[in-house]
Amino acid sequence: MPVGALGRIVVVGLRPKEDVVSRILSVAQERSVDYAIVQAMGTLSRVVLGFYDGETKKYVTKELSDHLELVSCMGSLAKDSTGKQVLHLHATVSDRNLNVLGGHLVEAQVGYLVEVYLSEVAGTELVKIYDDSLGLMVFKENTRLEEP
Repeated sequence: MPVGALGRIVVVGLRPKEDVVSRILSVAQERSVDYAIVQAMGTLSRVVLGFYDGETKKYVTKELSDHLELVSCMGSLAKDSTGKQVLHLHATVSDRNLNVLGGHLVEAQVGYLVEVYLSEVAGTELVKIYDDSLGLMVFKENTRLEEP
């Protein structure tokens, strides 16, 4: 199990029409954040949420296009075995009638503003590998720990 410590905290405000997923990845790259705990909140104009069907090993998705509150978004920034960034996010959104829906965040476009907090994980490597039995990326066991 990866064990590390919190490093820097990078805070960024995303603007209208920005793509949430690609912008988080670009900010992480610009700020040299390799591994992080990701949190976000704000408003969206469009979102695609997914539900993982363990039997078919596929995501069932639903798209919403309206003024939406991004009530909560959390996840992790890791790397795969080739060093490519892997962003895994789950989100809860509400519509104008306060109906709430949540799931795996597949895509999202900023409505008015989204605040993103990247809490860097230092002293370890968060590497994800594909697990055939689950059909998902999972954390690789890792024991390296250094002071940040």
